[in-house]
Amino acid sequence: MGVTFRSVVIGLVLIPLNCLWLVLAELVWYSGQSTSVSLFYHVVFFIFWLILVNLLVERWRPQWALTAPELLVIYTMLCIASALASHDMIEILIPTIAHLHRYAPIDNRYQEIMQNLPEWLVVRDPVALESAYIGQESIYKPQNFVPWLGPLAWWFCFIMALCAVMWGLTLVLRKQWTENEKLAYPVIQVPMLLTTETKELFTNKLFWIAFGISGFIDLVNGLNALLPLLPKIPIVHIVNIRTFFTERPWIDMGDTWVSFYPFAIGLCFFMPTDLAFSCWFFFLFWKLQRVLASHIGIHGMPGFPFINEQTAGGYYAIALIAIWITRHHFKRVAQLLVGIPVERATPWERKEVRIAAFLIITGMTFLIYFCRSAHMSFPVIIVFFILYFLISVAVTRMRAELGPPAHDLHDIGPNQQILKFFGAAEMRKDNAFDVTMFGFLNFFNRAYRGHPMPHGLEGFRIAERLKMDNFRYFIAMWVAIVAGTLCAFWAMLLAFDKYGAAAQIIGPGELFGREIWDKVNLWYTAPEPHQYQPTYAILIGVGCSLLLAALRMNLSWWPFHPVGYAVSGSWSMDQLWMCIFVAWLIKALLLKYGGTKVYKPAIPFFVGLMMGEFIVGAFWNLYGIVMEVPVYHFWPY
Repeated sequence: MGVTFRSVVIGLVLIPLNCLWLVLAELVWYSGQSTSVSLFYHVVFFIFWLILVNLLVERWRPQWALTAPELLVIYTMLCIASALASHDMIEILIPTIAHLHRYAPIDNRYQEIMQNLPEWLVVRDPVALESAYIGQESIYKPQNFVPWLGPLAWWFCFIMALCAVMWGLTLVLRKQWTENEKLAYPVIQVPMLLTTETKELFTNKLFWIAFGISGFIDLVNGLNALLPLLPKIPIVHIVNIRTFFTERPWIDMGDTWVSFYPFAIGLCFFMPTDLAFSCWFFFLFWKLQRVLASHIGIHGMPGFPFINEQTAGGYYAIALIAIWITRHHFKRVAQLLVGIPVERATPWERKEVRIAAFLIITGMTFLIYFCRSAHMSFPVIIVFFILYFLISVAVTRMRAELGPPAHDLHDIGPNQQILKFFGAAEMRKDNAFDVTMFGFLNFFNRAYRGHPMPHGLEGFRIAERLKMDNFRYFIAMWVAIVAGTLCAFWAMLLAFDKYGAAAQIIGPGELFGREIWDKVNLWYTAPEPHQYQPTYAILIGVGCSLLLAALRMNLSWWPFHPVGYAVSGSWSMDQLWMCIFVAWLIKALLLKYGGTKVYKPAIPFFVGLMMGEFIVGAFWNLYGIVMEVPVYHFWPY
């Protein structure tokens, strides 16, 4: 069965540790951003040590040993909990709901926001805020945690409703994408190899050679961070290509760093070659756009050439393509829902359609109720969530089909797209609560690196490949959603009360709250009129991506992939483009001159590159948390 009681219990035991690790690493000590890449290294670290312990148990008590499906259930639960607790979700939510009442009296600002503020969504108690921002307190004192309970209860329900819609969409798409199209799901290949081919992998010399190379690099660099007199092996931000160009227009390309992350080279090796080529090609394409804009001297148009908007259009195009490909399956789903007999329909398929309808309807109903209770305009609510779930479908599709190493879309979520199109001045005049709520809704739209929805579909793919019960897997995932959200709340408040959000230690601390509310304050105090150019750029991005997809479907030799167009303009691609180039070059040469006979034996080497950096890098991460000192972090820099 795979989804056993003990596997779910182990997942539940690890989720609090998992969430606390994430919060301390990403928000307090800033010693790594695990959830900003597709494969969460801290989850792989947990699974790696579970596997080693399991091998010992298997030797002495075989009946107690966990099976590969059980280990993958734990993996999926930890991934879902991590996505909810991530750098792009609950780590942003907590400072967002606390910032206004903490700093409005101190900074003497935010007055207009406070006049249009749903008070039931924020923490107002000065004692609780003092302990969270100054620190040196205990979360377990009633005066420190009780004032948080009311707002967090509302936000818990909001997150549950959001996940309900995402998992409803996942159930609708599951059969088409996993069984009919049999998409590759490259992101889960590493945990699948670790758990299902453990002995073959651990007895492979190439695996341990690569493990030793990347692990040694991190060991040396970790010691250098603690003792600077020791040598260092430079692999990150080795050189900035921009420094070789001292005059315009070339200097306007922006920072173009060359880095060689071993884990990224290993991860990108599993990408299809056309996507890998497209990623680094379009990264350079965006750089050239900036150079061209400088060369022709375009001024007076802030944001030009609107790269973020063009890539957002790419995401929407990918979602539309995925929906079009799945259109016949939607008809089948509708027939099952109304009870029309459908050929070869399984009992689970009939059940999942009803569950999906229930989740989508109840989830959307609550989301609309929540936003309407906060006085948002109904049309704005509908447009906002349509755009958000289109992005969610796009992220899920690109991961399922191609497995890009990251998917950011920084600072161009539906809230900002709507504001630019209609204009902050007009929206404030029509309904100021819309502008304020866009500040709150930023917590899951600042970026989409740790998006929860893809992990649900990847879980169902694991279940399909290992013949596990889909319904039981679905229940295990929902246990992880509930536990992950609650544990993320606990970990955030524990870290804030101990270290103080205002102290910031090394990480962003209260920055996430200040970042969005300063922006909202600007929307109130210096609102801009509507800007149609960014929307035109989004439409151009949609058109270009659809054209790339059409050419790719009709021309077998066409090398450019629309997903590469969409993901290549991001912050992550700034860090990873050279690693993608190296992985693409190696894989292309292996396939061209050796074929699958050479490619397949090379796989353990690239898995070893990832594992060596993940294990040693995670060790330094934990060392810094436990010893409360800054340490070497292999990602991002």
